[in-house]
Amino acid sequence: MSRGLGGIGKIEQKIKDRQEITDKQISSAFQDLNKLMDMAQQMVELSKGITKKLKDKGNDISKDETVVFKSHLLSLGISDQSDDPVVRSQFSSDNKYYLELGKQIEKIVKPIIEESGGQMSLTDVFCTVNRARGFDLISVEDLLNACSTFELQNYGLKCVKYKSGLIVLQSNNYNQNSMNNKILDLLETNDSVSGQELALSASISLALARQRLFDCENIGIVCRDESIYGLRFFPNKFV
Repeated sequence: MSRGLGGIGKIEQKIKDRQEITDKQISSAFQDLNKLMDMAQQMVELSKGITKKLKDKGNDISKDETVVFKSHLLSLGISDQSDDPVVRSQFSSDNKYYLELGKQIEKIVKPIIEESGGQMSLTDVFCTVNRARGFDLISVEDLLNACSTFELQNYGLKCVKYKSGLIVLQSNNYNQNSMNNKILDLLETNDSVSGQELALSASISLALARQRLFDCENIGIVCRDESIYGLRFFPNKFV
């Protein structure tokens, strides 16, 4: 009996020892993370300073050099935005915070939305905005509340939720018929298309590409084929 108790005691001691080691490793990891964030914040400040100098030099710096510099910053996850991120502590009420946050979000994502056909999934919006903000991240709830102010502030953007559950940020000039025609043009040259192929062609997320194909299917201009090769869409020749 004593052997059994001794065996259990040893097991418990080993578990305790491992837990202490894990706690030390976690504590060390957080210390390293804090150091990394401090260094990254310095890099953000440095990037703002360099960006200001680029603007001051004007024509002395070529457009290509500026684009290359900005691409290097983005590859490191650093934004060169001159505006400081909007934070809740700056405002006396949530309403004012969401209005100002919405203003900053619109500034970040609207050019991207217009370049990608007038829509952007809210997941992509969330990632893009937080990447641009650096280390002052916002929550999903804050993003939803901020986006709900777009129509009130006449930014030409609104949230649209599909039956599939996908939520997108959509510009007022989004044209569904034009988008359908672009998909049909793609099908003329490729015979069939998958969600992944449309996503690559249109530079949009996979979820949004599939939703656009589903929209075409719902109005009868394409039909699907599900096989071991995956889900593909073909022009509907039965119409």
